[in-house]
Amino acid sequence: MNRPFRLSAALVAAFMAIFVSACGKKAEAPPIADLDTYEDKSMNFSIKFPKNWKAAVEAGKRAEYYSDDKIMQRFREYNESEITGAKMVIMANKLEGPVSLDSIIEATKIFQDASVYAAPEKVQIDGVEATRLKYAYKYGDGEFKGERYFAMKDSTAMTIIEFESFGGTFDQLHPKFEEMLKSVKLAYYKAVVKDTTGGKPAEVFKPAEGLASFDGKNFSMQYPTNFSGKSTGGGLETVEFKGIGGPADCIMNVTVTDASKQNNLDRIIEQNKKLYKASASSPAKLGGETAAFIEDSPVKDVRRRTYFAVKGNKLYKVTLQWFKPEQEIFLPTFEKCLGSISLK
Repeated sequence: MNRPFRLSAALVAAFMAIFVSACGKKAEAPPIADLDTYEDKSMNFSIKFPKNWKAAVEAGKRAEYYSDDKIMQRFREYNESEITGAKMVIMANKLEGPVSLDSIIEATKIFQDASVYAAPEKVQIDGVEATRLKYAYKYGDGEFKGERYFAMKDSTAMTIIEFESFGGTFDQLHPKFEEMLKSVKLAYYKAVVKDTTGGKPAEVFKPAEGLASFDGKNFSMQYPTNFSGKSTGGGLETVEFKGIGGPADCIMNVTVTDASKQNNLDRIIEQNKKLYKASASSPAKLGGETAAFIEDSPVKDVRRRTYFAVKGNKLYKVTLQWFKPEQEIFLPTFEKCLGSISLK
């Protein structure tokens, strides 16, 4: 007499354990070989880095290290992908006058969703107090995690250090990240003063009347011919327009991010009013789309307008920033450039 085939409870449990183990398998952390030391002679900062990672260095400003070539593009867009990997970045920003740490932290954030970020914490780097910002986001290939550190050795420069990893591999890499962090020497700037005016007062920098055209992947716009447009990474596309030889606080910045999970402009404005500590926003148009802007003062004597608009599943954020005593010099040109923007 034939009997129905039945698996024993123990065998069923064994199969389930194998199944769960296979489905829950984590990506392997990228290998880290011996550490070497990068030293920047211009801004006097240094850090240990993995010798087998890919380097992208801009002397006097930043040093980036990626676990391989393929992951570099994903870190530019922070998109869904099967490619996993990690990066480490150290950057130095020369300061001219007092700064608002809260504004700097907000300006460096990748994601619009505030719940992605933990509350800032105080830590020690190179013997001084620093601020650590942790963040995490769920992608299809696992959890993306990052830690960003902000510190100043003195009032001449801000040092920012980043550690990020896709595919749920951050915790595996964390001990090495900690070793790199402990090696950091913070940036400071020692100016070399040269009299290039022959004793005459230096001329005030002004935006050129002529305009050049920028045509990017997600937007196009015009900008003064004596400005440079430079991609700075982050989101789908981020470009900063800054006067060549002009003041560091007079800039235009355009950032495009993925808004597929949140494209309600009213909600985005309300979230950002809290981030910018603004009580109100003003309606506007950006590239023909309904928009709004928030105006604030990130540091003393500097004014900033930040415009927000949504087109499809993209969020466009345009920042105009100028030195308040020179508002009549910069703002009319910046508004003219703003009116030239076309959203793609």
